[in-house]
Amino acid sequence: MQLMKSDDDMRSGPEPAGGRMFEEFEPPSYEEWVAEVERLLKGIPFEERMLTKTVEGITLKPIYRKEDIADIPHLHAPSGFPPYVRGNQAVYHNSHAWEIAQEIKYPDITAFNSALRHDIERGLTGVTMPLDSATKLGLDPENNDNIMAGDDGLSILSLNELEMALEGVDTAEFPIFIDCGISGLPLLGSYVRLAEKQGVDRGRLGGSIGMDPLGLLVANGKLPVDVESLYDEMADMTAWAFEHAPYLGTISIHGEAYNNGGASAVQELAYVAATAVAYMRAMEKRSIDPGKSVPHFRFSFGIGANFFMEISKLRAARLIWNKITEKCGLADDKRKIHIHARTSNYTKTCYDPYVNILRTTTETFSAIAGGADSIHSATFDEQIRPSDEFARRIARNVQLILKEESHLAQIMDPAGGSWYIEHLTNELARESWKQFTGIEKMGGMYQALLDGYPQSEVAMIAEERANGYAFRKSTIVGTNKYPNPEEEKLNPHPFDYMQFKKKRIDDLKKIRDRVSQDDRDKFSKNIQAASVTEAVIDAVDRGLPIADILHLIRKDKKPSASITPIPKLRASQQYEKLRHAVEKQREEKGDMKVFMAALGPVRKYMPRLDFSASFFEVGGFEVIPTLGYDSAEDAAHAALDEDADIVVICGLDNSYPGMAPITASAVKKEKPDAIIIMAGLPADDGLKKKYEDAGVDRFIHLRSNVLQTLTEIASRLGVTL
Repeated sequence: MQLMKSDDDMRSGPEPAGGRMFEEFEPPSYEEWVAEVERLLKGIPFEERMLTKTVEGITLKPIYRKEDIADIPHLHAPSGFPPYVRGNQAVYHNSHAWEIAQEIKYPDITAFNSALRHDIERGLTGVTMPLDSATKLGLDPENNDNIMAGDDGLSILSLNELEMALEGVDTAEFPIFIDCGISGLPLLGSYVRLAEKQGVDRGRLGGSIGMDPLGLLVANGKLPVDVESLYDEMADMTAWAFEHAPYLGTISIHGEAYNNGGASAVQELAYVAATAVAYMRAMEKRSIDPGKSVPHFRFSFGIGANFFMEISKLRAARLIWNKITEKCGLADDKRKIHIHARTSNYTKTCYDPYVNILRTTTETFSAIAGGADSIHSATFDEQIRPSDEFARRIARNVQLILKEESHLAQIMDPAGGSWYIEHLTNELARESWKQFTGIEKMGGMYQALLDGYPQSEVAMIAEERANGYAFRKSTIVGTNKYPNPEEEKLNPHPFDYMQFKKKRIDDLKKIRDRVSQDDRDKFSKNIQAASVTEAVIDAVDRGLPIADILHLIRKDKKPSASITPIPKLRASQQYEKLRHAVEKQREEKGDMKVFMAALGPVRKYMPRLDFSASFFEVGGFEVIPTLGYDSAEDAAHAALDEDADIVVICGLDNSYPGMAPITASAVKKEKPDAIIIMAGLPADDGLKKKYEDAGVDRFIHLRSNVLQTLTEIASRLGVTL
């Protein structure tokens, strides 16, 4: 763990009576400290044991000093001033605290609205509305077999349905955040008409109704309309917002697609920056200069498990964005960045799901300390089922406790002044800038995606992370370490998506039946006018559904080019796949038993025995514990009596040569198909061969690839993965 030190004046205080404490000891220099550490390491190089290399390509030190931040230029810039590393506000007030903007992933409008109103009464301060694939892509679910209605959020077909979803919600008081994908125009039009019906002036609209075509392209691999046409739509929305709704976001840049694919913090920052610049250039090409477009940008980042890295990532994002906008000639007050943070999907598990509460808590803390403007804290069961009221309450309360009881809302830039975090912020910004400029040299983010560069880079980091989990160098509590074999699984509350899709197809037909051909013809004529957005506002008011509006706008457009998508991953998913398959076979056939053939008194090697038992429990195998056997023959007889599929020989290294071969050969003689495992790595090849000749099939130890070993054993026992 890296140590943090704060500024000298933060440690100042009255000297104890009699002078400085321990004044008889001379303060050691850094060099003296390193020398003492090397002495204690007994020959192991300092760099090998004390430095930590991260997937970001940054090497972390064990201790940070004031000298480590001496050359960082932004250190003395206060909050509210460029480069805004310490935050956007110069003077803090509680009203400037982050928005508690929880997602509610319910497909059905009525269920969504009921949950939303319930949660607003209990602390929600912003509305994050996740949409399903059909809505985000602007597609008719009836004519797209591969599109599932309600698959990842709310299904919205028209203005009337948006009104139903937000019934009872004051749009002047609660900012609405909608990730529109590529369906921005009709959703913006619907939101504007909804607000006007509530008596809210357009100029007061906040939140974000943002398009992110490249973000959706990364996730899907292809879009139903070409990117340049989508930029045209984005430009019309942004020009309209600049004129009528100055506080409303229309352009979203999401880092989650990279974060959930296993990307490093450096990669996420670089790709987000490159995407933002691509959008900025696209707007400028359409006569909207950065001074007009940038105020409508909204950024979103996934927040992972590396506590200090994630804090530094958000601070580095402000540093990078300030540098970009400064180069674009924007005034100081136009360089601020609006950041939404979402706790990472990548870190969440299906097994031992209540540990997700702890993961979400630390990730939320990182987002707060990093200065996020709005935050979604994931529910502990979101990987398993549509979250119920209890799960939503726990997730919401994470933020409420940190805000109201831990008083984090009363502190400006709580991470500021930490030598470690300031140094890490600067390193992240520097490394991200290198990758960002590299993408610019390739021709920008879209060209880089066409070439497959970000995808291959993220895949390499994802593989590096996966290897860390496979070898258990990185821990997933409850999954690759410390599994709970007696775990009671959550009720999945299955949702019938096929039936829901049929209902939505019927609903869309009814909406279409209420729209006259004259209204369709009028819209087709109006979109040739100067503002497509105004034409869309009129069309949604006339009842035209979202899919039809987009179809008329895009009727002559071609699909986008295809790219390699970045898959949505979770660190635990390969272990979960294995464990689920093993447990299924146990339920169906009753086998998959692991007998612990403990040789001698177990108190002498209990850590090894615990390691061996946990090794197999990780994979869902049934482990049969024992208290130890005085003889190798007794251990073999007991294993055969249990009719175990796997026998693990476990004991002290010095007991193995005389006992292990006897146990292994006795079991193999009576049960040739048994898999014999030895706990520990033989000291030399001669011993290894001796054990293998006696019947030992495998050796498990601290350097084992746990996932590969368990997968191969399960496959040998007939488990279908």
